[in-house]
Amino acid sequence: MNLPFFNIIKEVIKSVKNKNQADPNVKTADPSVFEQLEKKVDNSKPAETGDFLEELKRNVNHIQRENRDNPNVETADASVFENMQKELEALKAKMAQQNNANPSAPTTSTASSNYNNAPNPGVKRTPAVEQTLAMTNSGGGSLSMRTQPDMGAANLETRVADSSLVKVIEYSKNSIHLDGKNTRFVKVDVNGQVGWILESYLNFN
Repeated sequence: MNLPFFNIIKEVIKSVKNKNQADPNVKTADPSVFEQLEKKVDNSKPAETGDFLEELKRNVNHIQRENRDNPNVETADASVFENMQKELEALKAKMAQQNNANPSAPTTSTASSNYNNAPNPGVKRTPAVEQTLAMTNSGGGSLSMRTQPDMGAANLETRVADSSLVKVIEYSKNSIHLDGKNTRFVKVDVNGQVGWILESYLNFN
């Protein structure tokens, strides 16, 4: 299993933590709860992503019991652990969907005809592109995808929810200046829908 996958798991943990801290109706969990989850990620490296996610879900239950029984740490609201379980289950479903869509996909591959191989002067292509997973970070909102790597290009009807798992296909040669820095466009696959979003809205680690 590759490092980007573990980084995505940590982004899931971070997302649940941020949602818990932002919810005024739910008690904020002690930081140690999330620290323990991250340690489980660092210390558990089985070969299959599905096995790893199932193991991590069991660890969530274990950490919940430890938190409840620890007199020195305030007991976190049960919704924190429930949300973590839901996020892990959703991630597992996304991974299974990707594997079913292309079960024989190699670790590295060229950009296939399914991803529009027509020549495009604004796109940087390499002979072999490692398939990379990333997670969107849009501050709780949703992202639009464009048909081309250009701010003037049309938007696709599909919008990408915050903290969505996406597969990176390629990067644009051109970039735009946004929030004080240059950012490229990235062509991504979101459950079979392909379009361009800005790199600044993706988390890789």
